[in-house]
Amino acid sequence: MSEVTDPAGGMNLVTKSAGVLHAIAEAGELTVGELAERTGEPASSLYRLLSTLHAIGWVEDGSRRGKTRLGLDFVRLGAKLESQLDLRELARPELERLHASTGQTAFLCIRRDLRAVCIDRIDGLDVQIHNLRLGESMPLGQGAAPRAILAFESDELIERYLSELPEDEFFGPVASDADELRRRLKETAAAGVAVAHSDWGQGIGGVGAPIFNHSGAVVGALSISGQTHRVFHSGYDPVEVVLSAAAAVSRALGASLQQGADFSAKDGSDS
Repeated sequence: MSEVTDPAGGMNLVTKSAGVLHAIAEAGELTVGELAERTGEPASSLYRLLSTLHAIGWVEDGSRRGKTRLGLDFVRLGAKLESQLDLRELARPELERLHASTGQTAFLCIRRDLRAVCIDRIDGLDVQIHNLRLGESMPLGQGAAPRAILAFESDELIERYLSELPEDEFFGPVASDADELRRRLKETAAAGVAVAHSDWGQGIGGVGAPIFNHSGAVVGALSISGQTHRVFHSGYDPVEVVLSAAAAVSRALGASLQQGADFSAKDGSDS
């Protein structure tokens, strides 16, 4: 394994950790001595590093004494990354169909803590929509895709969000108060789709629908956004096309139609 060195001549902590984890992943299980041979690091340094990685759950004791293998927390982290890559790959055809059938900017978003992150996007007619580029995020309660995600999250996460009402330097507050946003979320859950009018730009509208996995958990959302008159008055039904696209991705992830129906009914409606 080739080493990347810092100016002091030794592997930095992050690079060293990555080298150790890669070596263990390739072999399945390794002793400290075997790790030293593969990485070129002294055993004393590896003992300290493995102790830290063990404490955070990234490695654990192997099947035999003295062996170390990847920990459950690290495996779960890898599984989450894999699921995100799978989601983007599975959603891409529907994202392209949304863009082709509506002409609007199409987004694929996932949740990261209390924000929605854009992991794929196809620009539409309104090229002046520069917000929410790839990798950028916005508050969960604001905008079609973010609200479509939040409305189907756990009650605990929703209440946490409502208690904080996070603001954004660009987007500002998501609602005037928690009661207003709670009403919007209940309407979204009851309808199974989020409809946004000027949530993050005057004259900009959008529609977003949640994506569910095989267990019925929300894992993201598809949406379209553009000038309001184009989104809602261009000869197509924006709610229908977005719902259909999100449902197709959900089915590809193993979700059943009944699961989606159960989620959309979980909060009832006060609209």
